[in-house]
This record gives sequence, C-alpha cells and structure tokens, in this order.
Amino acid sequence: MTSPAITAAPTAGRYRATRDAATRIARTVPVTWAIAAVVALASVYRFTRPDGEFRRTLDAIASTGFDTVLLGHDWLSVFTAVFFVPKPGGLLPTLLAVILGLGWSERRMGHLRTLAVFAAVTVIGVTLGLSAQALGLVSNLYGAQATRGHHVFDPTIAVAGTIMAASAFARPLLRRRVRIIGFAVLAVLVLYAGAPADQYRLGAGIAGVFAGVLLAHRRPGITRPRASRREARTLLSAVIAVTALGPVVSILAPHSIGVLNPLGSLFRDPLHDPAFVAARCETGEFTRQCLDAVALTRLDGPGAVLVTVLPLVAMLLAARGIYRGRRVGLYLAIALNVLFAVLAAVYYGFLPLLASAQYTRFQSAAAEEFGAFDLVATLVPAGLAIVLVLARPLFPASSAGRVALRFVGLGLLTFVGTAGAFLAVAWAARDQFAPTASLAALILDLPEHFIPVGFLAFEPVDMVATGPIAIAASQGVGPLFWVILIVIAYRGMQNCSPIDTAHGSARTRVLRLLKAGSVSTLSWMATWDGNDYWFAPDGGAVAYRVINNVAITTGDPIVAAGGEAAVAEAFARHCAHHGWTVAFYSVTEDLRGELVARGYGSIAVAEETVIRPTGWSLQGGKMKDIRTAINRAEKEGLSASWMRFRDLPARHAAQVREISELWVAERDLPEMGFTLGGLDELLDSDVMLMIAVDSDDRVHAVTSWLPTFHDGRVRGWTLDFMRRAPDSMNGVMEFLIARTILQAGEESLDFVSLSGAPLAVDVDPDGQSASLRAILAVLSRSLEPVYGFRSLLRFKTKFRPEFRRLHLAYADPLALPAIGLALARAYLPTLTARQTMRAFGRRTTPKVASRR
Repeated sequence: MTSPAITAAPTAGRYRATRDAATRIARTVPVTWAIAAVVALASVYRFTRPDGEFRRTLDAIASTGFDTVLLGHDWLSVFTAVFFVPKPGGLLPTLLAVILGLGWSERRMGHLRTLAVFAAVTVIGVTLGLSAQALGLVSNLYGAQATRGHHVFDPTIAVAGTIMAASAFARPLLRRRVRIIGFAVLAVLVLYAGAPADQYRLGAGIAGVFAGVLLAHRRPGITRPRASRREARTLLSAVIAVTALGPVVSILAPHSIGVLNPLGSLFRDPLHDPAFVAARCETGEFTRQCLDAVALTRLDGPGAVLVTVLPLVAMLLAARGIYRGRRVGLYLAIALNVLFAVLAAVYYGFLPLLASAQYTRFQSAAAEEFGAFDLVATLVPAGLAIVLVLARPLFPASSAGRVALRFVGLGLLTFVGTAGAFLAVAWAARDQFAPTASLAALILDLPEHFIPVGFLAFEPVDMVATGPIAIAASQGVGPLFWVILIVIAYRGMQNCSPIDTAHGSARTRVLRLLKAGSVSTLSWMATWDGNDYWFAPDGGAVAYRVINNVAITTGDPIVAAGGEAAVAEAFARHCAHHGWTVAFYSVTEDLRGELVARGYGSIAVAEETVIRPTGWSLQGGKMKDIRTAINRAEKEGLSASWMRFRDLPARHAAQVREISELWVAERDLPEMGFTLGGLDELLDSDVMLMIAVDSDDRVHAVTSWLPTFHDGRVRGWTLDFMRRAPDSMNGVMEFLIARTILQAGEESLDFVSLSGAPLAVDVDPDGQSASLRAILAVLSRSLEPVYGFRSLLRFKTKFRPEFRRLHLAYADPLALPAIGLALARAYLPTLTARQTMRAFGRRTTPKVASRR
C-alpha cells in the first residue's frame, strides 16, 4: 500500500509549482497592481463616506458625463471617472476585471506602454462617447436626451481600451479573437443597454485598436481577415452567442435606452397584477398602457416566462452547433433570427397585420417612441440571418440536404403536434374560456402561445383562460414546443444523432471496409466530411460528392484488390441513373488502365511520392539536406513526438491551431478542401501526428498521417496536414518526415506516402481532353503562387521517393468543362467572385508551400 505521505508529496509539489508560477507572473505586472489598488482605495473611500454634501460633491467632481464635461467644464473628470466603482456590489467583479485585463495587457505591452495606453484610451474613449452623445442630441434622439445628465463611474472603460491595444502584441489567432469577440460584446452592450458608460467603453475599444497598431509599428489598413473554416465557425458562433445574450442585457436593465432596446424589450416579461391593470384602465378608455396591461395579464404565469427564455436558450444551442460545424445549428440560428426579425417588423408596424383600429393606432405610437431604433431592431436579426445564409460553405456538406429536410420536417411536425394537442384540449374545455371559445377563436389565438410575451403587448384581447384545464393548456403548449424543438436540435448536432443515422451508419460501413484493406494510399480521405457513399451490391464502396451535377470520387473504390474496375463501372451506372456526370478523381494507374480499356478518357492530375521505409537510409550525398535538418533540430533541442491530436496537452493543441491559422492568414485565397485536410481532419482517432517540440515546450511544426490498413493492421501512412510556425528553423519539415519514415521502418510498414501534389504535374499533351487540360492549367498557374504545389513536389524529391501518377478518368468528353469547374469548387468551396478574379489575374512568384 502506498504511504499517504508519498501520495501527498506530488500534490504538494504541484501546489508549490503553481504558487511559484503565479507569484512570478504577479511580480511582472506592477502597473496593474498599482491601478487596482487606487481603484479599490478610491471606491471604498467613496462608499464609506456618509451620503451628504461631501459625498455629492465627490461624485460631481470624480464622475464624468455630458453635462459634467461640456456644461460644467470639468475636463479632468474624463480621466478620474475610471478610478471609482459605481456600486459596492460591483467592486470585486470590477477589481477582478482590472487585474486580469490589465495584467494580460501589461505582460504583452510592458509597464510604460500599459500606463500610457491606460490614460490615453480613457481620455479618447470618453471623448468619442461624448461626441456620440452630442450627435444624438443634435438628432433629437430620446436616449441622448435621457442620459445627458448621468454621472458615470466605470474602470472597465479603460480596461476595455487597454486590452484592445494589447491585442496588437498578441499572436494573430488570439489577436483576431480578442478583437472580434471583444467588439461583439461592446457593441451588444451599446445596442441593447446604451448607457453612457457603454458608449465610452466602445470608444475606448476603438481608440485602443489604433493605439496598439501605432505602438506595435504595424501598417494600418483594412484587409479582409482570412481564417480556416473551423476558425471562421468559431468566431461566427461567438458572435451569435453574444447577440443571443443581448436581450438578457435588456431584461436585466429595464430602463436601458440602446438602439436595440426595442428588440430586447420584446423579450421582457412585464407581468401585471389586477391592481396594476385597474390603475392603467381606470379612465375607461383604451389607452396604450391599458391595452398593454390587459394583453399581458392574459398571458400571466410560468408559461409566459418560459416562452420568453427558451428561444434565447435555442439561440445559444444554435451557437454551439455552429461552433461544432453542425448545419442543424446553422439552420436553427437562421430560423430564429428570421423569426425575431419578422415578429419585430410586425410588432412595430413595418409588416402590419389585420387588427383593430386601436391596435394599429397604438402600434404607430410605439414606433414613434423610438423612431429609427425600431427599424434597426428589425434589421439586425435580419442581417444576422443573411450572414448565416452566406456562411453555409463553412459547414461540411455531407448529407446536408437530408439533415436540413429532416430537421425542418421534425420541427414542423412538433409544431403541428403541439398545436393539435392544444386545440383538442382547449376545445374539450372551451367552457373554461371567457368568453366561451369557438374553434375559430382558438385557431386565431394559437400563434401567441409560441411567441415571447413582449411581442404581444398590443395584441387585442379575444378570450381569457379561466378554468384549470384551459390555463394548463394555454401555459404549457408554448414551452412544450420549444423544449421539444431544442431537444431535436441538440440530438441533431450530435455525431451519431437520429437525424443523421443513415449517413453515420454508412461511414461505419466504410470504416470496416477500410480496415479490412484498401489499395489506394489516399483511401482514408473517404472518411472526411463532405463525402457521400455508394455501396456495391457485391461488396465495396465509393466515396463521392456531387457538385454542379458532377459526381467526383475520392480515390479508388474501397474494395479488395482486383475488384476496383467492376465497382467503378457499377457506380457509373448508378450516376447515370441519377443524371450525374461521373468523374473518377485521383485514381491509381491500375484502375486508370482498366477504365481506359472500357472506353474512358483520362488525364494526369497529381504526382504521388511513395517511400519504402524498409531499407531507406540517410546515407549518400542526395540525403545531405535531410541529415543536416536532423542534426540542426537536435542541436536546437527539438524532439519529435508521435501521438494523436486528442492526446496532445492542451497547450500543444492550442499551438497547433495557431500555427494552422497563421498559415491560412498568409494566403490570399481561402483554405483548400476535398483531398487536402485541415484541423477538422486531425480529430480522427486513427490519424497520427508527428510534431516538433522544443525544450521550452513550444510546438514548431506539425504533420498528420492517414492510415492505410490490411486485415485490421496499419500497413502504411500517408502525409496530409503539414504546417510550421513562421519563425521555426529551416528544415523542420524534413526532420519530422524523416523521423516518421524511420519509425515506419522500425515497425516494418510497407510504405510511407508523402501524398499527391494536386495540379502539380504537367498534363499529357497527347491526351484527348484539351478543354479540361486548359482548365487544369489555368487552375495550376493561378493557385501555384498561393499554395506552391510544384515547389512542394520538388521538396518531396529530397526523400528519394518512387513517383506514381494519379489520374482523372471520365466517360463523357463533352462534360470536361463542367468537371473542371466542379473540381475547382471542390477544392475551394468558400472562394468568392472577388478572390477568383484576383487569383486568375495574378502573376507573382510562387511561395514555398508548407503543406501538401
């Protein structure tokens, strides 16, 4: 038995190491501690003073605001306001924000820069906010008039600006996330709450970005941010989640005056008691307040609260689905934003419905209260819906149509089922409504039970549930629908969800075939998202994707050796039955010969480099570069680690993601797909990584390797993902690949493939496909400066490989232009028209590629 003293020792050691690391970090941020101390002392002093003349004088001197600065000429207040916390309850959270935010910034910018930026962004941010208030006053906006006399204390104004400035000193991935998510949060606070402090905070953030650019000596300019599909989904998910929390801000701040306050107010649940209703309706006339109170009283109860909250929960779930790359989450977010936009448009009179004269009159009065704010409240969710629709190429297209159709179908079925149940129960208890419910009245009353209560503030009253059964049905049908819809969406976003059972089952069958054995070294790419599967009656499968009515396969059919041609012919008949043009892409020489003998045409599209690890050595003059890379790596303390992505330490996984995003950010075109894997493909538990890590635990480069099986045993590895940090040593890729080959030799594997370089091989001038040759030649010339496939092919020749050509086989020469365009779309699914024009008009020197 292990001694308690022995087991406690490692725990105590870890505690001391953590404590020592925290102490070292704390000692590096003296400016942060000084500012936090001033905020704490100043705030406590203000809170402990009695609420008398001195307290009011202190507040007037220290706080800032429009009237304080421009009418009272207290110019110093634009700086002093950030050293006081407005309320005692906010002292600890604010101090935590100061310590974490300024500490993070100081470690990146240094002491003097942090102090200077803290002061500069405070003054400039408050000045920008005051300018916005002045513009609002000139425009006679209600919010500007209501807040001109506010006294503002808020240290987070300076913290937000300092963080934005420090982001210029962070790595590109972190810099982009800090700025996008940070400005999303700042914008939501301004749009939904709209308090002066929110405006000053946003102004400080804008000032911080410019200050950071100047201090980091970065070239100012506006460029379109480039990110991988995974990173773009992550950022989109964060924005959707932040905007979903916007109405919560409005609910928590019922007196807010932000531009989107009209939309947020529609999610509040202002339930009123009979005394409130009597006070609003005591004149006996239909005033706005009376109509509002009566309508909302009818919806009093827990059901109204749940129907207000559950749509926001659904939006957060949609954000989670977007982050995980689930189209169900995308469609749910689109539907919810369209719903919010339409309901807001109806509520504020932009889409008037049949209603009473009183309803129309008070609806117009509501629109007049906020003016243009109501239009913005309608357009923002509509704009988000449009952005989400345009983001569809960021999501795997695998069985997307089926997933969408089933999700929408289940959603409609849920609505019909819950609505039908409500109508049946309500009709049976129609005497429990006042007045007695008719079937027509119940049907007209039905939609309001599914809509957040705020959208019904001006809805005319038709009938009220009075009996227990009627009340239970009225209160329960809306929450029941939203709960079921959330459950359906949640299950649809899982890897093996009922909505995607057919496709998941197909992938499982493909995995079994692959592990039994396959001929092509690229066969594991069949498991990637975006592929559909066809199974031959006599065994075997084909992975393919249909683009512009062209069915493009991924490598050879997955079947035992010798059966590829028969399965390919059967698949061609399947395509003909569906009206698709078949294109067998990246097929081996053996299958190409079989298909040509059956009347197919072909063209070379890639050059694969294959190494036999048994007998491969580093000896000889031709291997000098490889030996030099290995020796240099060992001198610089680099080690090669062979492991799965899921087994990486969290810090290494984060560094791998950052290296990938840096690679994408350097390109003028988006990340490629199809036979070129990205971060998503690293998550497969059968895929291995070889990474270079230095003595400081920093990842310098990463390669990923796809398995090829025979009878359940790995017989070879194929290179896929290959990226390096910009400041890594020259030769780090040679080091990693050589280590992989040597390890494969020790394990007696059959081969190590460095994969094919697409579009890097010269097309056959004797081929019959002149049109396709022209398209592929244009693609090759245009993409070479960005992705460097030819230079990468030259790089692979250092390892003395065997060369194997991969081919495109086609049945119909007249379809070659369509095949070429479909291939371009397969590799670059997110390519925009502007990027296309820039790429095909480019004449630059090729970059040396850092991946296949």
